[in-house]
Amino acid sequence: MTADPTDAFDEISEYDSTALFKPKVVSLVVSNSEERGPNLMTASWWMLAGYNPFRYLLAVSHKTLTHELIEESGEFVLAAPSMEMIDALTLSGMVSGRDIDKIEHLDLETVPGRDVDVPLLVDATGNIECSVMESFEFMDCTYYFGEVENAYVTSGGMDGRLLSPDADVLAYMGSDWGEEETKTKYRYYADITAESIKRFPGDEVVDSLPPELREQFDD
Repeated sequence: MTADPTDAFDEISEYDSTALFKPKVVSLVVSNSEERGPNLMTASWWMLAGYNPFRYLLAVSHKTLTHELIEESGEFVLAAPSMEMIDALTLSGMVSGRDIDKIEHLDLETVPGRDVDVPLLVDATGNIECSVMESFEFMDCTYYFGEVENAYVTSGGMDGRLLSPDADVLAYMGSDWGEEETKTKYRYYADITAESIKRFPGDEVVDSLPPELREQFDD
């Protein structure tokens, strides 16, 4: 046993700790207002939060227009961006919808939601319609539990219950300054192909269990 964690690991900052759980799909949150129209926000602070009813948890800063619009409507859409939407992912995390209509500026095509008054992004890998069932505040954020009303994926985007590599989902790796002098950070993303996906059935590790536990999986 080592005397200190740094004997076994390199220590990193709290901010860099997010790299340990990437690549991930960063959501484009779509919200809407009858007066203002639709808005986009890049969101990393979301997670699956339950099955019955099926729901997601989304954290939204009180500083954002998205917070204002969700408070007004009680609805939002989680859109999974495709590889070609890296510009939307970048801009939507940098510029406020109070200053520019991001959907119009990015020339993004939309279609109306079925059970929410929030548009879906046509070029996204998929869209999830959510209605707010509960929320709570902590520090400067509101955490919304969004019940899934409907979910959609691009045509041919599913391989059984798995997302197909043909869906071209944007697997986000994070951002960092490049070697050249730039105004913004570089955004890095992974190109997931069929060849990069490996299958693990789990039988070997189950066979390593004590007999009384292994019987639960052998039946």
